[in-house]
Amino acid sequence: MTEVQFLLAHGSRNPQWRKPFEQIAEKLQSAHPERQIVLCYLEMWEPSLDQALHSAYASGLRRFRISPLFWSSGRHLQEDLPALLEQVQATLPNCFIRVEGPIGESEIVIQAALQALQ
Repeated sequence: MTEVQFLLAHGSRNPQWRKPFEQIAEKLQSAHPERQIVLCYLEMWEPSLDQALHSAYASGLRRFRISPLFWSSGRHLQEDLPALLEQVQATLPNCFIRVEGPIGESEIVIQAALQALQ
């Protein structure tokens, strides 16, 4: 069964803020054309995660992987995201949603940041 990978970014009023996330989504999709990659936002931009999940569900997909493009796990990932997903799962029966840890907590990202800061 096909799994959709949602790259979840926070959102910002500044449209330039989106560029790195759009590049990540484009490069990941190019590297993995067999996967469906969807960039979505927690707030301020569209598609929102809620919209993206409902759209994928409407197209017949039921397996969803959420990859937060956050530096760490704060209130948004500890409280807001679980509350949103609880609401979504109540309206989308028989779907499976897997949430990964924030990208900033992965060792490879920490090492890349250290190298960039040298």
